[in-house]
Amino acid sequence: MWARLDDALIDHTKVFTAGEAIGKNGAAIALGFYAVGLMWSNKHLTDGYLPIAVIKSFRHVDNPLSIADALAKAGLWDKNGSGFQIHDFDDYNPAASAVKKKRKEDRARKRNGST
Repeated sequence: MWARLDDALIDHTKVFTAGEAIGKNGAAIALGFYAVGLMWSNKHLTDGYLPIAVIKSFRHVDNPLSIADALAKAGLWDKNGSGFQIHDFDDYNPAASAVKKKRKEDRARKRNGST
């Protein structure tokens, strides 16, 4: 599964807002952590939802929950009681149901010998 990143994200105000809250190299950390969250969500077909336990498992930074909170305060992610939701995920990424449907259709097509 591919994750879609808008090329405007590299200089998006929200990335720099999160970066300021993070500190040294904050914008790069925010951008990277956002991408990790997006890739995890797409890999696991969660429609942009990231449980807190998953965030804690992201070993890319020392304190992943503080980075997630910075992304949420900047508006890149939305915080809820049990995790985070990637803001506007469904505007830029296919829904899990659509991915599952396409995969099922692809398996059936391949089983039937079509390409």
